[in-house]
Amino acid sequence: MTMKRTWMGSLFVAMIPTLVSAAPVELAAYSDRPLCERVVKLFGKRLKVSPDLSKTVEWTAVELKGEGPKTRRCSSLDKTNMDLNNDGRDDLVVKTTFCMKGAPSESFYVFPANSPVLDQLGWQDLSPLLATQDKFERTGGSYPLTSLPMDKVSSSSVLSTVFTIQPFRLDGVAYIGLTDARREWLVITKYRGGERFEDRCYLHAGSN
Repeated sequence: MTMKRTWMGSLFVAMIPTLVSAAPVELAAYSDRPLCERVVKLFGKRLKVSPDLSKTVEWTAVELKGEGPKTRRCSSLDKTNMDLNNDGRDDLVVKTTFCMKGAPSESFYVFPANSPVLDQLGWQDLSPLLATQDKFERTGGSYPLTSLPMDKVSSSSVLSTVFTIQPFRLDGVAYIGLTDARREWLVITKYRGGERFEDRCYLHAGSN
C-alpha cells in the first residue's frame, strides 16, 4: 500500500550543519525551525531519543492468548494511551516488533481508546489488529524523505526495510521519530490519521 503523506514542502529549507555533543548531526530540512533545533539537541549521535524524552510515552506489554514465542526481541506487542494525532482525544496505540531476516522492525496501529481489539487477539490470529486503516506498517518497504530540498536528495535519502518508531511529547504535542537500521536519517513527523504523516524535521547523522 502506498503511504499518503502531507507536508509543507514550500517551507522546507536547508540549514548549516549543527554539531551536537562533538558528533555532527545535520538538520537537513525543516518546516518548524524552533522545534527542529530543539529536537537536534535531544537526540544523540546515533539518533536515539534522550531518556527524558522517551519517558513522555509509557508503554505496557500486551499479553496475548495462546502460546507465543519465548523471547520478545522478535515478537512483542506493547500498548499506550495517548493523543497520537493531536485531535484532543486519547487513542489506543499498539506497537509491534517482529523480525525481518533477524533484525527487529516496529509498526504501530491506532484505535479508539475504548476499543476491545486487544481482547480479540491471539498469537494465532492478529488479523483484528492488522485490519485497521490507521497505522504505520512499513517493514520490508520504504519511507522516502520526499520533503527534502532537491540538492540534498540522494539514494540514501530514504528509510527502508526495518524501522524504529519513537513517539514522544514535546510541549503537550505528540510527534514520532522514525529511523531505520542504518540510523543515518531521523524523521520527526506528526501523525495525521490513516497512513498520513506530516514531516517536520529531517536529521542526518554525519560521520565522526
